Amino acid sequence: MYDVIIIGAGPAGLLAADTLSKQKLSVLVVDKGLDISARKCKTSFTSISCKRCPVCAIMYGVGGAGAFSDGKLNISHEIGMNLSELGIPAARADSLIKQVDKIFLECGVENKLYGQSRRVGEWVRRTEKVDAYLKRNHPDREPLVKLVPALQRHIGSDKTPKVISNLKQKLVEQGVKFKLGFEVEDILKNNRFFVKGGSTMFESKHLIVAPGRGGAYWFRDLAKKLGIITSFGPIDVGVRVELLAKEMDEITRVIYDPKFRMVTPTYQNEVRTFCTNPHGYITMEQVDKLLLVNGHALRSKRTKNTNFALLYTINLTEPVVDSTKYGRRIASFCNFISGGKILLQRLGDLRRGKRTRMRDIRANEVKPSLKAICCGDLGLGLNYRIITNMMESLDMLNMVLPGISKDSTLLYAPEVKFYDTKYKTDSNLETNLPGIFVAGDGCGKSRGIIGAAITGIMAAEGVLKARKAQE
Repeated sequence: MYDVIIIGAGPAGLLAADTLSKQKLSVLVVDKGLDISARKCKTSFTSISCKRCPVCAIMYGVGGAGAFSDGKLNISHEIGMNLSELGIPAARADSLIKQVDKIFLECGVENKLYGQSRRVGEWVRRTEKVDAYLKRNHPDREPLVKLVPALQRHIGSDKTPKVISNLKQKLVEQGVKFKLGFEVEDILKNNRFFVKGGSTMFESKHLIVAPGRGGAYWFRDLAKKLGIITSFGPIDVGVRVELLAKEMDEITRVIYDPKFRMVTPTYQNEVRTFCTNPHGYITMEQVDKLLLVNGHALRSKRTKNTNFALLYTINLTEPVVDSTKYGRRIASFCNFISGGKILLQRLGDLRRGKRTRMRDIRANEVKPSLKAICCGDLGLGLNYRIITNMMESLDMLNMVLPGISKDSTLLYAPEVKFYDTKYKTDSNLETNLPGIFVAGDGCGKSRGIIGAAITGIMAAEGVLKARKAQE
Protein backbone atom coordinates (compact mmCIF):
# COMPACT_ATOMS: atom_id res chain seq x y z
CA MET A 1 0.00 0.00 0.00
CA TYR A 2 1.13 3.54 -0.79
CA ASP A 3 0.63 6.72 1.17
CA VAL A 4 -0.53 8.52 -1.99
CA ILE A 5 -1.41 7.48 -5.54
CA ILE A 6 -1.29 10.19 -8.18
CA ILE A 7 -3.28 9.65 -11.38
CA GLY A 8 -1.60 11.56 -14.19
CA ALA A 9 2.09 12.20 -14.87
CA GLY A 10 1.75 15.72 -16.23
CA PRO A 11 3.11 18.87 -14.55
CA ALA A 12 0.49 18.72 -11.78
CA GLY A 13 1.16 15.06 -10.98
CA LEU A 14 4.96 15.37 -11.15
CA LEU A 15 5.14 18.45 -8.90
CA ALA A 16 2.72 16.83 -6.45
CA ALA A 17 5.01 13.79 -6.36
CA ASP A 18 8.03 16.02 -5.77
CA THR A 19 6.39 17.74 -2.80
CA LEU A 20 5.21 14.49 -1.20
CA SER A 21 8.39 12.49 -1.75
CA LYS A 22 10.45 15.22 -0.09
CA GLN A 23 8.40 14.46 3.03
CA LYS A 24 9.38 10.77 2.77
CA LEU A 25 5.91 9.56 1.79
CA SER A 26 5.53 6.51 -0.44
CA VAL A 27 4.15 7.76 -3.76
CA LEU A 28 2.96 5.94 -6.88
CA VAL A 29 2.31 7.85 -10.11
CA VAL A 30 0.15 6.06 -12.70
CA ASP A 31 -0.54 7.14 -16.29
CA LYS A 32 -2.12 5.48 -19.32
CA GLY A 33 0.72 6.80 -21.49
CA LEU A 34 4.37 5.83 -21.59
CA ASP A 35 7.67 7.16 -20.29
CA ILE A 36 8.95 10.31 -21.98
CA SER A 37 11.65 8.37 -23.86
CA ALA A 38 9.03 5.97 -25.27
CA ARG A 39 6.46 8.57 -26.32
CA LYS A 40 6.65 8.56 -30.10
CA CYS A 41 3.70 10.18 -31.85
CA LYS A 42 3.42 9.31 -35.54
CA THR A 43 1.76 12.66 -36.23
CA SER A 44 4.55 14.96 -35.07
CA PHE A 45 5.07 17.34 -38.00
CA THR A 46 3.82 14.71 -40.47
CA SER A 47 0.66 14.05 -42.42
CA ILE A 48 -0.18 10.75 -40.72
CA SER A 49 -3.51 10.67 -38.92
CA CYS A 50 -3.27 10.66 -35.13
CA LYS A 51 -5.95 7.95 -35.11
CA ARG A 52 -3.21 5.44 -35.91
CA CYS A 53 -1.76 5.88 -32.42
CA PRO A 54 -3.33 3.37 -29.95
CA VAL A 55 -2.84 5.92 -27.16
CA CYS A 56 -2.12 9.47 -28.28
CA ALA A 57 1.54 10.02 -27.40
CA ILE A 58 1.06 13.78 -27.52
CA MET A 59 -1.64 13.79 -24.84
CA TYR A 60 -0.65 10.99 -22.44
CA GLY A 61 2.46 9.82 -20.62
CA VAL A 62 5.20 11.30 -18.45
CA GLY A 63 5.16 15.06 -18.91
CA GLY A 64 1.50 15.16 -19.94
CA ALA A 65 0.26 17.13 -22.94
CA GLY A 66 2.95 19.73 -22.23
CA ALA A 67 5.81 17.32 -22.90
CA PHE A 68 5.70 17.96 -26.65
CA SER A 69 4.31 21.47 -26.43
CA ASP A 70 6.32 24.57 -27.15
CA GLY A 71 7.31 24.50 -23.49
CA LYS A 72 6.23 28.01 -22.50
CA LEU A 73 6.56 28.91 -18.84
CA ASN A 74 4.56 32.00 -17.91
CA ILE A 75 6.09 33.53 -14.79
CA SER A 76 2.94 35.44 -13.83
CA HIS A 77 -0.13 34.73 -11.69
CA GLU A 78 -2.25 36.58 -14.29
CA ILE A 79 -1.80 33.71 -16.76
CA GLY A 80 -2.79 30.08 -16.32
CA MET A 81 -4.73 30.29 -13.08
CA ASN A 82 -7.73 31.88 -11.37
CA LEU A 83 -6.64 33.11 -7.95
CA SER A 84 -10.16 33.57 -6.60
CA GLU A 85 -11.09 30.04 -7.63
CA LEU A 86 -7.93 28.62 -6.05
CA GLY A 87 -8.51 30.70 -2.95
CA ILE A 88 -4.95 32.02 -2.70
CA PRO A 89 -3.61 35.59 -2.67
CA ALA A 90 -1.31 36.87 -5.43
CA ALA A 91 1.70 36.82 -3.10
CA ARG A 92 1.19 33.11 -2.40
CA ALA A 93 0.81 32.37 -6.11
CA ASP A 94 4.01 34.29 -6.90
CA SER A 95 5.86 32.31 -4.22
CA LEU A 96 4.66 29.02 -5.73
CA ILE A 97 5.62 30.21 -9.24
CA LYS A 98 9.17 30.88 -8.05
CA GLN A 99 9.26 27.42 -6.48
CA VAL A 100 8.16 25.76 -9.73
CA ASP A 101 10.47 27.90 -11.84
CA LYS A 102 13.43 26.91 -9.64
CA ILE A 103 12.67 23.20 -10.13
CA PHE A 104 12.44 23.58 -13.91
CA LEU A 105 15.72 25.51 -14.01
CA GLU A 106 17.38 22.73 -11.99
CA CYS A 107 16.06 20.23 -14.55
CA GLY A 108 17.66 21.97 -17.51
CA VAL A 109 15.47 24.89 -18.60
CA GLU A 110 17.60 27.69 -20.04
CA ASN A 111 17.86 30.65 -17.68
CA LYS A 112 16.60 33.21 -20.17
CA LEU A 113 13.57 35.41 -19.57
CA TYR A 114 11.45 37.08 -22.23
CA GLY A 115 9.38 40.15 -21.36
CA GLN A 116 12.02 42.10 -19.43
CA SER A 117 12.76 44.65 -22.15
CA ARG A 118 11.60 48.25 -21.80
CA ARG A 119 9.94 47.73 -25.18
CA VAL A 120 7.22 45.72 -23.45
CA GLY A 121 5.85 49.03 -22.18
CA GLU A 122 5.84 50.37 -25.74
CA TRP A 123 3.66 47.46 -26.85
CA VAL A 124 1.29 47.97 -23.92
CA ARG A 125 0.91 51.65 -24.81
CA ARG A 126 0.39 50.84 -28.49
CA THR A 127 -2.38 48.43 -27.54
CA GLU A 128 -3.97 50.99 -25.21
CA LYS A 129 -4.15 53.51 -28.09
CA VAL A 130 -5.96 50.97 -30.27
CA ASP A 131 -8.30 50.18 -27.38
CA ALA A 132 -9.13 53.89 -26.94
CA TYR A 133 -9.79 54.23 -30.68
CA LEU A 134 -12.16 51.25 -30.67
CA LYS A 135 -14.11 52.62 -27.72
CA ARG A 136 -14.53 55.99 -29.43
CA ASN A 137 -15.86 54.33 -32.58
CA HIS A 138 -18.11 51.84 -30.77
CA PRO A 139 -19.42 53.83 -27.78
CA ASP A 140 -22.46 51.59 -27.41
CA ARG A 141 -20.51 48.33 -27.61
CA GLU A 142 -17.39 48.87 -25.50
CA PRO A 143 -14.96 46.57 -27.33
CA LEU A 144 -11.68 45.81 -25.64
CA VAL A 145 -8.17 44.87 -26.66
CA LYS A 146 -5.56 44.45 -23.94
CA LEU A 147 -2.01 43.11 -23.85
CA VAL A 148 -1.14 41.22 -20.66
CA PRO A 149 2.63 41.51 -20.10
CA ALA A 150 4.41 38.63 -18.37
CA LEU A 151 7.86 37.19 -17.87
CA GLN A 152 8.25 33.99 -19.89
CA ARG A 153 10.67 31.18 -20.54
CA HIS A 154 10.74 29.13 -23.73
CA ILE A 155 11.98 25.54 -23.60
CA GLY A 156 11.15 24.38 -27.14
CA SER A 157 9.30 21.26 -28.27
CA ASP A 158 12.60 19.50 -29.01
CA LYS A 159 14.14 20.37 -25.62
CA THR A 160 11.15 19.78 -23.34
CA PRO A 161 11.46 15.94 -23.30
CA LYS A 162 14.96 16.20 -21.81
CA VAL A 163 13.73 18.55 -19.08
CA ILE A 164 10.88 16.16 -18.28
CA SER A 165 13.28 13.21 -18.26
CA ASN A 166 15.50 15.02 -15.76
CA LEU A 167 12.50 15.80 -13.57
CA LYS A 168 11.33 12.19 -13.62
CA GLN A 169 14.83 10.95 -12.75
CA LYS A 170 14.88 13.40 -9.84
CA LEU A 171 11.60 11.92 -8.57
CA VAL A 172 12.83 8.35 -8.94
CA GLU A 173 15.89 9.24 -6.85
CA GLN A 174 13.52 10.64 -4.23
CA GLY A 175 11.72 7.28 -4.08
CA VAL A 176 8.70 7.93 -6.32
CA LYS A 177 7.39 4.84 -8.13
CA PHE A 178 5.85 4.94 -11.62
CA LYS A 179 3.37 2.57 -13.25
CA LEU A 180 3.07 3.59 -16.89
CA GLY A 181 0.91 2.22 -19.66
CA PHE A 182 -1.65 1.71 -16.90
CA GLU A 183 -5.18 2.80 -17.76
CA VAL A 184 -7.30 3.41 -14.67
CA GLU A 185 -10.68 1.81 -15.17
CA ASP A 186 -12.15 2.42 -11.75
CA ILE A 187 -11.57 3.96 -8.33
CA LEU A 188 -12.99 2.15 -5.31
CA LYS A 189 -13.22 3.35 -1.73
CA ASN A 190 -13.45 1.26 1.44
CA ASN A 191 -11.50 3.01 4.22
CA ARG A 192 -8.72 3.13 1.65
CA PHE A 193 -8.64 3.95 -2.07
CA PHE A 194 -8.21 1.24 -4.69
CA VAL A 195 -7.12 2.18 -8.20
CA LYS A 196 -8.06 -0.58 -10.62
CA GLY A 197 -6.81 -1.27 -14.14
CA GLY A 198 -7.45 -4.67 -15.72
CA SER A 199 -6.53 -7.36 -13.21
CA THR A 200 -4.18 -5.01 -11.32
CA MET A 201 -5.15 -2.96 -8.30
CA PHE A 202 -3.16 -0.49 -6.18
CA GLU A 203 -4.10 0.72 -2.72
CA SER A 204 -3.44 4.06 -1.03
CA LYS A 205 -4.53 6.25 1.85
CA HIS A 206 -4.96 9.36 -0.29
CA LEU A 207 -5.50 10.05 -3.97
CA ILE A 208 -4.54 13.00 -6.19
CA VAL A 209 -6.28 13.03 -9.57
CA ALA A 210 -4.55 15.13 -12.23
CA PRO A 211 -5.75 13.59 -15.53
CA GLY A 212 -4.84 16.47 -17.84
CA ARG A 213 -6.97 17.72 -20.72
CA GLY A 214 -6.89 14.30 -22.35
CA GLY A 215 -8.44 12.67 -19.30
CA ALA A 216 -10.92 15.40 -18.39
CA TYR A 217 -13.97 13.59 -19.80
CA TRP A 218 -12.89 10.27 -18.29
CA PHE A 219 -12.62 11.63 -14.76
CA ARG A 220 -15.83 13.62 -15.01
CA ASP A 221 -17.79 10.41 -15.57
CA LEU A 222 -15.91 8.61 -12.80
CA ALA A 223 -16.44 11.52 -10.40
CA LYS A 224 -20.20 11.26 -10.88
CA LYS A 225 -20.07 7.60 -9.88
CA LEU A 226 -18.04 8.45 -6.78
CA GLY A 227 -20.42 11.23 -5.77
CA ILE A 228 -17.90 14.02 -6.25
CA ILE A 229 -19.62 17.36 -6.81
CA THR A 230 -18.90 18.97 -10.19
CA SER A 231 -20.18 21.89 -12.20
CA PHE A 232 -19.57 23.26 -15.67
CA GLY A 233 -17.41 26.25 -16.41
CA PRO A 234 -16.57 28.04 -19.67
CA ILE A 235 -14.98 26.25 -22.60
CA ASP A 236 -12.55 27.71 -25.13
CA VAL A 237 -13.28 27.11 -28.81
CA GLY A 238 -11.67 28.68 -31.82
CA VAL A 239 -9.02 28.37 -34.52
CA ARG A 240 -5.27 28.12 -34.91
CA VAL A 241 -3.92 31.05 -36.95
CA GLU A 242 -0.82 30.71 -39.14
CA LEU A 243 0.91 33.59 -40.91
CA LEU A 244 4.35 34.65 -42.05
CA ALA A 245 6.65 35.02 -39.06
CA LYS A 246 7.81 38.44 -40.22
CA GLU A 247 4.35 39.82 -39.43
CA MET A 248 4.89 39.14 -35.72
CA ASP A 249 8.67 39.12 -35.32
CA GLU A 250 8.68 42.66 -33.97
CA ILE A 251 6.64 41.66 -30.93
CA THR A 252 7.73 38.03 -30.45
CA ARG A 253 11.38 39.11 -30.15
CA VAL A 254 10.28 41.09 -27.09
CA ILE A 255 7.37 38.97 -25.79
CA TYR A 256 7.77 35.38 -26.95
CA ASP A 257 4.09 34.51 -26.39
CA PRO A 258 2.11 37.78 -26.42
CA LYS A 259 -1.17 37.45 -24.52
CA PHE A 260 -3.96 39.58 -25.97
CA ARG A 261 -7.43 39.67 -24.45
CA MET A 262 -10.31 41.09 -26.44
CA VAL A 263 -14.02 41.75 -26.21
CA THR A 264 -15.59 41.70 -29.67
CA PRO A 265 -17.87 44.56 -30.76
CA THR A 266 -20.77 42.55 -32.20
CA TYR A 267 -21.40 39.98 -29.48
CA GLN A 268 -19.34 41.42 -26.61
CA ASN A 269 -17.65 38.04 -26.21
CA GLU A 270 -14.25 37.34 -24.68
CA VAL A 271 -11.56 36.15 -27.09
CA ARG A 272 -7.89 35.63 -26.28
CA THR A 273 -4.69 34.67 -28.02
CA PHE A 274 -3.01 31.55 -26.67
CA CYS A 275 0.19 29.58 -27.28
CA THR A 276 2.04 31.69 -29.84
CA ASN A 277 4.78 29.71 -31.61
CA PRO A 278 7.25 32.01 -33.39
CA HIS A 279 8.72 30.26 -36.45
CA GLY A 280 6.83 27.14 -35.36
CA TYR A 281 4.66 24.31 -36.64
CA ILE A 282 0.98 23.46 -36.71
CA THR A 283 0.41 20.03 -35.13
CA MET A 284 -2.41 17.66 -34.27
CA GLU A 285 -3.53 15.99 -31.07
CA GLN A 286 -6.13 13.35 -30.29
CA VAL A 287 -8.54 13.66 -27.35
CA ASP A 288 -10.95 10.73 -26.97
CA LYS A 289 -10.88 10.00 -30.72
CA LEU A 290 -11.38 13.68 -31.58
CA LEU A 291 -8.73 15.24 -33.80
CA LEU A 292 -7.75 18.76 -32.67
CA VAL A 293 -5.26 21.31 -33.93
CA ASN A 294 -2.41 22.71 -31.85
CA GLY A 295 0.97 24.36 -32.36
CA HIS A 296 4.61 23.74 -31.41
CA ALA A 297 8.00 25.38 -31.92
CA LEU A 298 11.49 23.91 -31.86
CA ARG A 299 14.69 25.46 -30.59
CA SER A 300 16.85 23.75 -33.21
CA LYS A 301 14.70 24.27 -36.30
CA ARG A 302 12.67 27.28 -37.41
CA THR A 303 10.03 27.69 -40.10
CA LYS A 304 9.03 30.83 -41.99
CA ASN A 305 5.67 30.86 -40.18
CA THR A 306 4.32 31.82 -36.77
CA ASN A 307 1.11 30.41 -35.33
CA PHE A 308 -1.16 31.10 -32.36
CA ALA A 309 -4.56 30.03 -31.10
CA LEU A 310 -7.50 32.40 -31.12
CA LEU A 311 -10.01 31.18 -28.52
CA TYR A 312 -13.56 32.29 -27.78
CA THR A 313 -14.69 31.65 -24.23
CA ILE A 314 -18.18 30.10 -24.24
CA ASN A 315 -20.17 29.99 -20.99
CA LEU A 316 -23.39 28.00 -21.40
CA THR A 317 -26.29 28.62 -19.00
CA GLU A 318 -29.69 27.12 -19.82
CA PRO A 319 -31.14 24.79 -20.89
CA VAL A 320 -27.74 23.30 -21.85
CA VAL A 321 -24.90 23.60 -19.33
CA ASP A 322 -22.64 20.75 -20.46
CA SER A 323 -19.91 22.78 -22.15
CA THR A 324 -17.73 19.68 -22.54
CA LYS A 325 -20.34 17.94 -24.66
CA TYR A 326 -20.85 21.14 -26.66
CA GLY A 327 -17.13 21.40 -27.40
CA ARG A 328 -16.99 17.74 -28.38
CA ARG A 329 -19.91 18.20 -30.79
CA ILE A 330 -18.13 21.11 -32.48
CA ALA A 331 -14.88 19.14 -32.79
CA SER A 332 -16.70 16.03 -34.01
CA PHE A 333 -18.56 17.96 -36.70
CA CYS A 334 -15.37 19.66 -37.93
CA ASN A 335 -13.71 16.22 -38.12
CA PHE A 336 -16.73 14.89 -40.01
CA ILE A 337 -16.79 17.52 -42.75
CA SER A 338 -12.99 17.41 -43.14
CA GLY A 339 -12.91 13.64 -43.61
CA GLY A 340 -10.92 13.01 -40.43
CA LYS A 341 -8.30 15.69 -41.06
CA ILE A 342 -7.74 19.24 -39.84
CA LEU A 343 -9.98 21.79 -41.56
CA LEU A 344 -8.13 24.68 -43.24
CA GLN A 345 -9.29 27.90 -44.85
CA ARG A 346 -7.64 31.12 -46.02
CA LEU A 347 -8.90 34.20 -44.16
CA GLY A 348 -9.59 35.95 -47.47
CA ASP A 349 -11.77 33.07 -48.63
CA LEU A 350 -13.65 33.04 -45.32
CA ARG A 351 -14.40 36.75 -45.71
CA ARG A 352 -15.78 36.18 -49.21
CA GLY A 353 -17.80 33.08 -48.37
CA LYS A 354 -15.61 31.01 -50.70
CA ARG A 355 -14.32 27.53 -50.02
CA THR A 356 -10.53 27.21 -50.01
CA ARG A 357 -9.16 24.60 -52.38
CA MET A 358 -5.71 23.06 -52.65
CA ARG A 359 -4.90 25.14 -55.73
CA ASP A 360 -5.52 28.26 -53.62
CA ILE A 361 -3.03 26.98 -51.03
CA ARG A 362 -0.40 26.23 -53.67
CA ALA A 363 -0.62 29.86 -54.82
CA ASN A 364 -0.87 31.27 -51.30
CA GLU A 365 1.86 33.44 -49.76
CA VAL A 366 1.65 31.44 -46.49
CA LYS A 367 2.35 27.73 -46.92
CA PRO A 368 0.79 25.41 -44.33
CA SER A 369 3.25 23.71 -41.97
CA LEU A 370 0.78 20.84 -41.44
CA LYS A 371 0.14 18.40 -44.28
CA ALA A 372 -2.83 16.43 -42.91
CA ILE A 373 -5.32 19.11 -43.90
CA CYS A 374 -8.62 19.34 -45.72
CA CYS A 375 -9.12 22.64 -47.53
CA GLY A 376 -12.69 23.73 -47.00
CA ASP A 377 -15.07 26.19 -45.38
CA LEU A 378 -14.86 26.87 -41.63
CA GLY A 379 -18.42 28.18 -41.76
CA LEU A 380 -19.64 24.61 -42.23
CA GLY A 381 -17.91 23.44 -39.06
CA LEU A 382 -18.03 26.43 -36.73
CA ASN A 383 -21.17 28.43 -36.04
CA TYR A 384 -21.75 32.03 -37.14
CA ARG A 385 -21.05 33.49 -33.69
CA ILE A 386 -17.65 31.79 -33.46
CA ILE A 387 -16.72 32.84 -37.00
CA THR A 388 -17.75 36.46 -36.32
CA ASN A 389 -15.72 36.56 -33.12
CA MET A 390 -12.67 35.13 -34.87
CA MET A 391 -12.80 37.61 -37.75
CA GLU A 392 -13.44 40.63 -35.52
CA SER A 393 -10.62 39.63 -33.17
CA LEU A 394 -8.17 39.33 -36.06
CA ASP A 395 -9.20 42.77 -37.32
CA MET A 396 -8.66 44.21 -33.83
CA LEU A 397 -5.25 42.57 -33.56
CA ASN A 398 -4.36 43.87 -37.01
CA MET A 399 -4.64 47.41 -35.65
CA VAL A 400 -1.91 46.57 -33.15
CA LEU A 401 0.11 44.31 -35.47
CA PRO A 402 -0.55 45.26 -39.12
CA GLY A 403 -0.31 42.20 -41.35
CA ILE A 404 -2.06 39.67 -39.12
CA SER A 405 -5.36 39.70 -40.99
CA LYS A 406 -4.14 39.44 -44.58
CA ASP A 407 -6.14 37.35 -47.03
CA SER A 408 -3.24 34.86 -47.04
CA THR A 409 -3.50 34.16 -43.30
CA LEU A 410 -4.44 30.52 -42.67
CA LEU A 411 -7.08 29.36 -40.18
CA TYR A 412 -7.18 25.77 -38.89
CA ALA A 413 -10.03 24.13 -36.95
CA PRO A 414 -11.00 22.81 -34.53
CA GLU A 415 -9.02 24.15 -31.58
CA VAL A 416 -10.86 23.24 -28.37
CA LYS A 417 -9.51 23.30 -24.81
CA PHE A 418 -11.22 20.77 -22.51
CA TYR A 419 -10.74 22.06 -18.97
CA ASP A 420 -14.25 23.24 -18.26
CA THR A 421 -15.48 20.73 -15.66
CA LYS A 422 -15.14 22.34 -12.23
CA TYR A 423 -14.71 20.35 -9.03
CA LYS A 424 -15.97 21.74 -5.76
CA THR A 425 -12.94 21.73 -3.46
CA ASP A 426 -11.71 23.38 -0.30
CA SER A 427 -8.61 25.59 -0.14
CA ASN A 428 -6.47 22.41 -0.14
CA LEU A 429 -8.05 21.18 -3.41
CA GLU A 430 -9.76 18.32 -1.55
CA THR A 431 -13.11 17.30 -3.00
CA ASN A 432 -16.28 16.58 -1.02
CA LEU A 433 -15.11 12.94 -0.97
CA PRO A 434 -12.48 13.06 1.81
CA GLY A 435 -9.09 11.82 0.69
CA ILE A 436 -9.48 12.64 -3.01
CA PHE A 437 -7.70 15.79 -4.21
CA VAL A 438 -7.70 17.22 -7.75
CA ALA A 439 -5.19 19.29 -9.70
CA GLY A 440 -4.26 20.53 -13.16
CA ASP A 441 -5.98 21.51 -16.39
CA GLY A 442 -8.13 18.39 -16.65
CA CYS A 443 -9.90 19.30 -13.41
CA GLY A 444 -10.43 22.92 -14.34
CA LYS A 445 -7.92 24.21 -11.78
CA SER A 446 -5.34 25.61 -14.20
CA ARG A 447 -4.43 26.41 -17.78
CA GLY A 448 -0.87 25.65 -18.75
CA ILE A 449 2.34 24.15 -17.39
CA ILE A 450 3.08 26.57 -14.53
CA GLY A 451 -0.54 26.79 -13.40
CA ALA A 452 -0.89 23.00 -13.40
CA ALA A 453 2.35 22.56 -11.47
CA ILE A 454 1.17 25.02 -8.81
CA THR A 455 -2.09 23.16 -8.28
CA GLY A 456 -0.12 19.92 -7.98
CA ILE A 457 1.90 21.42 -5.14
CA MET A 458 -1.28 22.75 -3.50
CA ALA A 459 -2.96 19.33 -3.65
CA ALA A 460 0.16 17.67 -2.21
CA GLU A 461 0.24 20.20 0.63
CA GLY A 462 -3.43 19.43 1.19
CA VAL A 463 -2.59 15.74 1.58
CA LEU A 464 0.12 16.59 4.11
CA LYS A 465 -2.32 18.70 6.13
CA ALA A 466 -4.92 15.91 6.04
CA ARG A 467 -2.36 13.37 7.27
CA LYS A 468 -1.29 15.66 10.08
CA ALA A 469 -4.91 16.16 11.15
CA GLN A 470 -5.39 12.37 11.30
CA GLU A 471 -2.37 11.81 13.55
